[in-house]
Amino acid sequence: MLYVKIMSKANPSLRGALILVFTVIAFVLITGYSFLSTRYFMSGMDTIIVDNLNWAATVYADDESGSNLKGFDNYKVTREWHDQPAFIVESEPTPPIDNQLQKLNMKGEAEPFNLMFFYMAVDVRGEIFYVSFYISPDTVSEMVKSHARESLITLLVIGLGSAASVALVVWWFLYQLARPVARLGVWARELNEKTLDDHIPDFGFRDLNDFARLVRNSLISVKEGLDREQSFLRHTSHELRTPISVIQNNIELLRKLKEHQAILRNDPREIAVVERIERASQTMKDLTTTLLWLGKTDNEPLFIKDFRLDLLIKSLVDDLGYLLKYKDITVSLVTKPYSCKLPEAAVQIVLGNLIRNAFQHTMEGGICITQRDSVVEIVNDLNIENEEADSLGFGLGLELTAKLTHRLGWGYHHTIKQSQAIVCVCLNSEKDQANRQQHAVKQR
Repeated sequence: MLYVKIMSKANPSLRGALILVFTVIAFVLITGYSFLSTRYFMSGMDTIIVDNLNWAATVYADDESGSNLKGFDNYKVTREWHDQPAFIVESEPTPPIDNQLQKLNMKGEAEPFNLMFFYMAVDVRGEIFYVSFYISPDTVSEMVKSHARESLITLLVIGLGSAASVALVVWWFLYQLARPVARLGVWARELNEKTLDDHIPDFGFRDLNDFARLVRNSLISVKEGLDREQSFLRHTSHELRTPISVIQNNIELLRKLKEHQAILRNDPREIAVVERIERASQTMKDLTTTLLWLGKTDNEPLFIKDFRLDLLIKSLVDDLGYLLKYKDITVSLVTKPYSCKLPEAAVQIVLGNLIRNAFQHTMEGGICITQRDSVVEIVNDLNIENEEADSLGFGLGLELTAKLTHRLGWGYHHTIKQSQAIVCVCLNSEKDQANRQQHAVKQR
């Protein structure tokens, strides 16, 4: 768990993490086995000394005259503990336990210092004998020193050789793993809609092949979803164009019929209804064109035309006024004459969605619509009863507005502050851009 936390904070590469893990494992194994080898080496030496101490005690028990101990120099065998050398007894007043080797290191410049003493109690046929043995650097033979040096050198060579072998194995393993992983990364980066149906290459490891299939299947699912969405937009636009054309053709036919029927008096209400239907059909046509453009991936611009922004806002407010029926709402509309050169259909979608949302989700209070040049701000009151409806109803309209403004590079900001919804849209027309450039030149 600690390793996962450390690695997640460090955020290393896969190769670095593997190198770190193998390095730690190799270090622990080599250090542990080196320590174990040293321990066994020292234990072997102690076993030899214990065997010699037991042999000395056995020989002494057979002949206490000590004539048989001539080959055991520096050995002292006694029946009583206090008969052992005085500095040993002073260091350890309590007799040692049977058959357990004890060590005493006397360091100094004079005798009996700078000596290593070994002593133990040996049970020989039911009798206890105390045996001690000392050794000094001067009494150690060159052969013993040579064997010790060779053992240490052998231990060092084995440790370094093991470390080098582990490093070589780790390098080979990472090299064998890094190549297919790199190939997988290159293959994944080069995936697109044209290469999704190509055969997946073999990356040498089953896990990598499974991951490659998972990546391709995920991208295929996304592509199929996009294809279905684009197909839906195409079919929807096709289906919408037919009734739109029918409406427009019948409106034109109705106008021509009325022109030929001069006898009949033109009813202003009928004319208003026909004009309203004509505007609605044109709006549907523009909306269809804009939605199709929004679903495309190319940068083909929308049709741009000159129009009065203030008149468009007033028209939208009038058309959407039916949403305010039976509501105690005060609408404040502040506009200034302003001509702009923008894609009118997109402006109508954006402002129409925002005004519709404000009218639909305000139960009581006030709605303030302010237009200053190309900046339009809509503020409407909210209350507890309509907060849930507001969060549910604003979704699609605001999402479409956000997509359009982002695609067209317009400024868009939506906040809720002190029980009020505040929406601000900055329509960057060509006129505004030219004015900003002239202003920037003047400042320079």
